[in-house]
Amino acid sequence: MTTIDKDIQRQDPGSALIELYEVTLPGGSVARFFAGLDDDLNSIQFRDSGGFARTYTAIPMQAEGFDVTTDGAHSRPELSIGNVGNILTNAIGGIDPEDLTGERLTKRTTLEKYLVGNVGDTNPPTEFPKIVYIIDRVKSRDILQVTFELAAPFDLSGISLPKRQVIGGSCPFKYKGARKSTAIQNRIGGCNWDEKTSPTHNTGSSVDTTSVFMNRYDEYIVPDTISFTTFSSSATAGNYYKTQNSGLNYISSTGAIVALGSGGLNYWQCLTNTSQAPSDTNINWRRVRVFNAYSSSTTYFGFTDPKFNAYVLRVGRLWQVTKRSQSAGAHGAFVVGDNWTEGDICGKKIKSCRLRFHAQQHASISGGISLVTVSDTPLPFGGFPSAKQRR
Repeated sequence: MTTIDKDIQRQDPGSALIELYEVTLPGGSVARFFAGLDDDLNSIQFRDSGGFARTYTAIPMQAEGFDVTTDGAHSRPELSIGNVGNILTNAIGGIDPEDLTGERLTKRTTLEKYLVGNVGDTNPPTEFPKIVYIIDRVKSRDILQVTFELAAPFDLSGISLPKRQVIGGSCPFKYKGARKSTAIQNRIGGCNWDEKTSPTHNTGSSVDTTSVFMNRYDEYIVPDTISFTTFSSSATAGNYYKTQNSGLNYISSTGAIVALGSGGLNYWQCLTNTSQAPSDTNINWRRVRVFNAYSSSTTYFGFTDPKFNAYVLRVGRLWQVTKRSQSAGAHGAFVVGDNWTEGDICGKKIKSCRLRFHAQQHASISGGISLVTVSDTPLPFGGFPSAKQRR
């Protein structure tokens, strides 16, 4: 039994019960407030889980329906907050209360003696388990107060959580939102993919250690330094091959459509020894894309079929041409926009997760190295391997 559990079971806990509320705002910041102490409406401080003292603003409010039952429908609590003189609007940074729909509200409960500056102040803080709700709607609003209706995160129909639609079979997390290279306070969701699996590519005179890159179609994107053999009559598992694609048309930097002619190529990796020609429907083959190391003297093509648009690695980040070809010496700034977009994008499916997290380095093969061999280990039941349990 924790210290606060023992306190609350006494006939006189010796300290007032304090309910604190934290609202995640659309921009990602957090507004903190509470109903005020019995003797004043001064702000108070309480520590977060990292021990940092957070300030809570006193605002008149009334909370109803927060009781938890073990049967029947989930409760939909209501939180009425005073807004005389726009006190609530000011506390949430001038945001219209309607814009809080879909955002997360966390209720924290402790005793007054555990607030910062009091005798029971501890690091980490002493409190009851947090309860998280989603602001479902503004139930009512007038010049005196705003009433929010809340719902449990798993009790919403057609509501984004937050700003993401829950769809069976698709990953709801922001791609790489919780990767280890991101500061812990800035991590979002549970996807901890960080590209750092580093399969090794034999480039002949040197070894180039790179990240695993994939596009939204679950196709691996490999360095153009790999040796691609022109397919003739047979292929060996793990090796890379190329075939002619004379039907490609590119969009020049001026917008003109030009036939690429004999310069068009398809790139493949053989999965099983075969004499059958590569194709997207042949299970013995896997289509791959290639990327170039950035050079200011290279023209990067954008095609009428955008799946073939050029990929470029610049300062460790993968980019893809969006529309028109980017002429040599006139590539401009590499930012997401009309000319460039992110090259490494998750397909948001179980398959997408599996191809990344099950990637394994293969033994060196003449002319290159097999980028990945996907293991047959089943994924964890009920979720993606990137999903971490988060409080």
